[in-house]
Amino acid sequence: MQKQNSIRVLVLLRYLYLRTDEEHPATIADMLDYLKGKGIHAVRQTVYGDLQDLIASGIDVVVIKSTQNQYFIGARLFEYPELKMLTDAVASSKVISADKTNELIQKLCRLTSESEAEKLQRLAAISSRIKPHNEKVYYIIDGIQNAILESHQIQFQYYEYTPQKERILKHDGYFYKLDPYALEWKNDHYYLIGYSHKHHGMAHFRVDRLAGVEILESTYIPQPDFDVADYSNKMIDMFAADHTVCVELLCENRFMKTIVDYYGETAATYPYDSNHFVTKVEVNPSGTFYGWVFKFMGGIKIIAPQECVEEMARVAHEFL
Repeated sequence: MQKQNSIRVLVLLRYLYLRTDEEHPATIADMLDYLKGKGIHAVRQTVYGDLQDLIASGIDVVVIKSTQNQYFIGARLFEYPELKMLTDAVASSKVISADKTNELIQKLCRLTSESEAEKLQRLAAISSRIKPHNEKVYYIIDGIQNAILESHQIQFQYYEYTPQKERILKHDGYFYKLDPYALEWKNDHYYLIGYSHKHHGMAHFRVDRLAGVEILESTYIPQPDFDVADYSNKMIDMFAADHTVCVELLCENRFMKTIVDYYGETAATYPYDSNHFVTKVEVNPSGTFYGWVFKFMGGIKIIAPQECVEEMARVAHEFL
């Protein structure tokens, strides 16, 4: 008898989680019909008592009082807006393959009611998103995370594309050796940041372009003063030059939000005139940085140092 009672309560709880939410409450009559369909006999008083036991045990069963009370699960591990953000992030990720995307969205959908899960799946709209073909990326990330936590060195090959769109390994399949410091999500891609023994300095690599990743037995001691966020903020679209420089940018007032988006609220700024402000930021002066400035069509200008002003002029001339 005790076993039957336990089974009934578990089936009832599953029904509440799967079939009910704020927009789809259920009556005791609905629950009796569901239990009957599962081959479980029950009466109204029994189900009412089970509901009270669930409430007493901490399950957030919300009661809508009326001539025929209605019930639904209130607080869940994730609320619908939170699940929507997570499914959107998974669906739009260029790191997660289409198959893995579907798998992860299915798992997220199990955390809410069937009606809300249907909305999540319908709104995910992954069919038009660009997705990687490398299913291994998912597991490469996991391995790198463990290497970072345990301070193990890693080695890997890195590939690029030919003009014929063929994937080839850089430097004839050279194995890069790296002390991994962090995985950084930027511009819809994961980047591995660490000390490169080939470059004798900090470098970064797109994770979805790694091949032959191996976690080594050898360990390293991380540089205690290395700031991942500071390193990342100096890069525009994660393209690197061989040095950094402090530049002064003359910006129209409307681009304050752009400076904050790229360099944070701590970026040094001061008024220039009624229509402009100046900011000082440390950047990696790659061609991508100059291209970034150029796209604002004069709304952001480099005014110092002179070497960067001249390089900007040279880059602009290349567009002519």
